[in-house]
Amino acid sequence: APQGALRLFDESIAPVAHPSLRLKNFRDLRMPLKWPLLEFDEPHHPWLHWREWLSPVEWAAAKPQGIIHFNQYDQVIQAALAGQGIALGRVELIQPLLDEGRLVILSPPKEASHAYWLIRSDAEPSVDIEKVALGIEGEASKTSNWQMPVMLRSVNAA
Repeated sequence: APQGALRLFDESIAPVAHPSLRLKNFRDLRMPLKWPLLEFDEPHHPWLHWREWLSPVEWAAAKPQGIIHFNQYDQVIQAALAGQGIALGRVELIQPLLDEGRLVILSPPKEASHAYWLIRSDAEPSVDIEKVALGIEGEASKTSNWQMPVMLRSVNAA
C-alpha cells in the first residue's frame, strides 16, 4: 500500500447460507451436499473459489448438487440470502447480514491474504473528503478484525 494508506481490516472468508436451509456446520464433507455451491466466477479472486477454499480431499468428497456461477460478488450473496445454496462470504463485508441472522456462518472463517485500505489521494483533503474518510474509518471499526491505527492506539491508551 502507498505511504499514508490506512489498513482498515483484513479479509476473512467463510461458507455462509440462509438459516432456512437448516445447515448447522460445513465440517462433514464426506456426505454429499444437499445444496448447490454459489461461486464468484472471477479468475482474479481465486480465494473466493470453492476449489481454493476446500482442500483437494474435501473437494473430491463434497459432491455438491451443483455449482452456480455468478459474475458479480453481490449476486452470490443475494443468491445465498434467497436460500439458493452455500456461498463463500467475505465476513467483514457481510457482517450486518450475519448480525441480523439473515445469513449464518457454517464453519470458522479462514484468513485471506487480502486487506481493505483507505488511500487518500490528497495530502490535504477538503473538509468534506475528510468527513467521508472518517465515516469509512468509523464503519471499518465495526468489523471483527479491524485494526486500530497506531495514532488512535496511543490516544486511547492515554
